[in-house]
Amino acid sequence: MIDILRIAPKGLVRYLAGTPVIIDGNSLDPNMQIILNLAPREQQLNLVSPNQFRKVAKQLDKIALPNIKGVTVKDEEVISTIGKLKIRTYQKDIIQKDCPAILFFHQGGLVIMDNKTDDYFCSLLAQKCNAKVISLDYRRCPEDKFPAAFEDAFALWDYAQLHSDKLGINPKYIALAGDSAGGMISASMAIDLRDRGGIQPSALCLLYPWVTTNIENQPSIESCRDIFPLTFETMEFFRNTVFINGKNLEHPWANPLNEKDLTNLPPTIIATAGFDPIRDQGIEFSEALKKADVEVIDYCFKHLPHSFLIFGRISKAIQEANNRIANDLANIIKNTK
Repeated sequence: MIDILRIAPKGLVRYLAGTPVIIDGNSLDPNMQIILNLAPREQQLNLVSPNQFRKVAKQLDKIALPNIKGVTVKDEEVISTIGKLKIRTYQKDIIQKDCPAILFFHQGGLVIMDNKTDDYFCSLLAQKCNAKVISLDYRRCPEDKFPAAFEDAFALWDYAQLHSDKLGINPKYIALAGDSAGGMISASMAIDLRDRGGIQPSALCLLYPWVTTNIENQPSIESCRDIFPLTFETMEFFRNTVFINGKNLEHPWANPLNEKDLTNLPPTIIATAGFDPIRDQGIEFSEALKKADVEVIDYCFKHLPHSFLIFGRISKAIQEANNRIANDLANIIKNTK
């Protein structure tokens, strides 16, 4: 059914989708509209506990595209300065020494999903960027309190620097990438690493990034509040689970958009989605980076929803978006070497 949906004639898909969903002048991709129609609002609101939500989210793995052929995937456990880290690595099936690396941080509101969520996209990055992609299974809330995920991410950076020979990577060419909450981690890391000094990330790739806990003055939060998979209720669920009783809600790591000095950050890709309640904050962060004279490639995939990376099996438009992002990151990595 899912594969048929991707390759079905546009006219048939449009008919099955029904009346177009139009928000802020954008028309939702009809393939995704069919999925939206299959996800009743009552189910979207049934967020009982983090574990139950994780079980539901894990079902999305079943509709993911298969990994890119010719890319080896390995699950490993490494010992960092703060203890064991679980990672999944992706690398072309060819001899690569001293190659670039991409540290990838997955979506999920710091509560759900894991380092296998963006499996296909990570394999695509490995192929397109000729890089070793290292996806981190960071600690999640509420079992581990904020900012545990960020501590794990910094530990992975330090591990990659100290053990670059073992990993077969060049420590001077390590990019940071992530979607949604992973975008928050990546952006905050880049800012802190700049302030810390030493080797800096070679590139930054932020996909529909969550860059502030503030929900004021963002029209997209209201206009896209009922769009699968990130509804306003889901956003509130994440906020209340991560920042219990409002603790750490204003933490700098949770609010890279609030950083006053964004100068001297690496070349950055920011991709937002038209049908995403946090679209506006991603666009605002992009504009702030440009004002700070950071090299930015930004675009809004106006017909797509939040989390679009994982829906490539449903829509060709999403496959095209995935490829565009991977190609742009590949060019940045190539030009910074």
